[in-house]
Amino acid sequence: MSSAVARTLPAMTAVQAIVAMGTFALSVLAPQLGVDMRLLGFIGSALFAAGALSSLMSGWLVRRLGDLQLAALCMGCVMLAMLCLAGEAAGGGVLRWSLWPAVILLGCAFGPETPASASVLTRVTPLARRPWVFSIRQTGNQIGAMAGSLALPVLMLWHASGPFAVVAALALCVGLWCLALVRRDGGAPAVVVAASRKGNGLREVAASPLLRLLTLTMVVFMATQVCLNFFAMSHAVRHWQLPVPVAAGCVALMQGAGLAGRLFWGRVAQRSGLPTSRLLGGLGLWMGAAGLLLFLWPGTPPSVVMAVLFVLLGFSASGWNGVMIAEISRVAGMERAGAVTGAALMFGYAGLAVAPLAFAAMGQAWGTDSAYAVLAAATGALGLRLLLGRPSRDS
Repeated sequence: MSSAVARTLPAMTAVQAIVAMGTFALSVLAPQLGVDMRLLGFIGSALFAAGALSSLMSGWLVRRLGDLQLAALCMGCVMLAMLCLAGEAAGGGVLRWSLWPAVILLGCAFGPETPASASVLTRVTPLARRPWVFSIRQTGNQIGAMAGSLALPVLMLWHASGPFAVVAALALCVGLWCLALVRRDGGAPAVVVAASRKGNGLREVAASPLLRLLTLTMVVFMATQVCLNFFAMSHAVRHWQLPVPVAAGCVALMQGAGLAGRLFWGRVAQRSGLPTSRLLGGLGLWMGAAGLLLFLWPGTPPSVVMAVLFVLLGFSASGWNGVMIAEISRVAGMERAGAVTGAALMFGYAGLAVAPLAFAAMGQAWGTDSAYAVLAAATGALGLRLLLGRPSRDS
């Protein structure tokens, strides 16, 4: 691994981990903060909507600030959001005035952090190594989510503002780390800054058939992933009548498999020589098949079958992210990686804003098993389209 990658990759992984920890703070602490499920759904939609809008601005922000500087700004947004929540939580533990400013700030961190990291890592990583490097970086989401889920509720028992203060301190440290890297690795180089003047990346996405297909696939894959994260626990308890600890174990197993999957598929993409679009197609079929088997199983699946299918689902449904971002950045080219990734992610984040509400409506009308089957069928269909399509090398 080159010295530039060795310096920047840990920092970019930490950026995603802190953003994930901040965004998970409200959901994992919801019972202790008196946030009900209806309000939590609106919080998620508002956060992802802010993320979609701020993601579209990533190309402009890279031009004005630099990519490492933009990553540091994302850490500043997380820190401010957590300080808002910590200040009010210290006064009574129930969030009122600070909730929505914190949600908007977290959305403004969530949107640009992946495009900023894509710009940084694209310019320091050789083309052949990008799927592996990007997949390592994408494990930050699982690391932050798992750490937040385990640590933040315990910290709240210690003090009402404890979890928010800790995340704010970590965000400050990682932000300073990014700024320190500017002195060694710079922000976006001059060629990237000049290229970003071409716009926000929407033109490239609209003009490239491959980018259009990858963006649509990413929207559906993201919707499936977020609905698994939000509703799998509820489905296991209410539909399969599993005890809460057993259901939580199944979801944790799925998340752990997702962490392993991100690393595994990144290595496969680097070593196999298989066109990345074909690999993503295979993952879509895998995700669709595992989802259909799990959620359309007659009655409650046997425990061993359930565990295996949750592992297979997590391995694919959370394992595709790094490979997808690497492929989009490859098609975009080094100069436009941040802007085009931001434009593609705008649609993905918009899907995240809509998906939980749409899934809840489908689940109420048809049952959550049928709602999951619809998502699984959609991922399988797009996977088949990528797998059977002619590999494209447009850039």
